[in-house]
Amino acid sequence: MLCFLISCEKKEPNFSEEMIEKLAFHKVINKYLFIDVYIRTNEDEIFVTNGELLYQSYKMYYQKKYKTYKEFLEIVLDKDYVFDASNEKIIILQNFKLNQKTEKEYDSLGFDNFLKKYSRPSFNDNGNELNSLIIQPDEFSTISYLLYLNRYDIRVDDIHPRYSIIKREDSFK
Repeated sequence: MLCFLISCEKKEPNFSEEMIEKLAFHKVINKYLFIDVYIRTNEDEIFVTNGELLYQSYKMYYQKKYKTYKEFLEIVLDKDYVFDASNEKIIILQNFKLNQKTEKEYDSLGFDNFLKKYSRPSFNDNGNELNSLIIQPDEFSTISYLLYLNRYDIRVDDIHPRYSIIKREDSFK
């Protein structure tokens, strides 16, 4: 007996074609260059970089391999991309390993309940911000990464120590 399972669920990419176009337009400084980008490595680490550092990495290490910066972004920003840390180079802001307790909690709660647990209404607008009162220092990076995987970005308010949670498509409007 032969059995096939077919899924009709469409996987949303982390970055839409339009978002990649905006990131790739590097002729002028633009607001998209400083959005955090998370890249999984083959050594169970997560690298954090941004559009500006990705562009610098492209210019220094990948310009001969990829015809355009946009082509490079399409590869690196793909959800399934895994960076080979021993053979490839990239400029990063930080690196970290995922907090396993937080990962397990995410898996058991599901994204919506995870988001509800770690966010609270923002004081400034109708959005949400991270509830930093309940987040341990070793959980912050993992929570940010899990939000990133679900197409949310963290924006830091330097004046007030708050971390706004922004839907990625809203960041690119």
